[in-house]
Amino acid sequence: MPMDILLALSFTLAFVSIVAIFFTDKKIVFSVLAAVLLFYFYKTNMDLGNANLTTLLIFISGLILLGLEIFVPSFGILGILGVVLTAYSIYDIYDSSSQSIMLLLSTALAVIITIFVFVKLGFSAKIFNRNILDKVQDKERGYNSKKDYSDLVGKTGKSVTILRPTGRILIEGKNYDAKSDSEFIGSDKDIRVVSFKDGHIIVEEIKNLY
Repeated sequence: MPMDILLALSFTLAFVSIVAIFFTDKKIVFSVLAAVLLFYFYKTNMDLGNANLTTLLIFISGLILLGLEIFVPSFGILGILGVVLTAYSIYDIYDSSSQSIMLLLSTALAVIITIFVFVKLGFSAKIFNRNILDKVQDKERGYNSKKDYSDLVGKTGKSVTILRPTGRILIEGKNYDAKSDSEFIGSDKDIRVVSFKDGHIIVEEIKNLY
């Protein structure tokens, strides 16, 4: 395999691994994999004389800004600056601008496909949901739930999305957020509400409804 193709593949797979960090529980594995691939990409290019320490620092700055965009609302400013710096670091490596553009486009396409596959499989990247409160709002903490769905207990319906373990269900023509009592319930499955606990509608799959 030609060196250029191998380097491009390592860069693309590094960003695919970064996406996997947000969607899976194997964060340490994919973090190490992404770090190794990016180290290989930039170290090899530096050895070949295509990049220098400045190029590497520009790339790292771009990654930091992209990371900050996830956690700090900036109306996209930090994200745009991160993309620009990351793209410039790639442009600085290749003599031909068409090569850098092709690498960036192929990487972007791979990232989009990876995200699409994770979403279709029912995974979710909770890190992007800045407005979701992850703490349990129970009475012991001084909270009062505005909605009580305990009246749904015992009712049956359909799963609108995959529940892994959370997702959407349909009961009597209304959609609800729900949580499965097991690890996985597929979409368009018959379900029954078994309890309402800590603000969550807990459901189970009905294997033999008919």
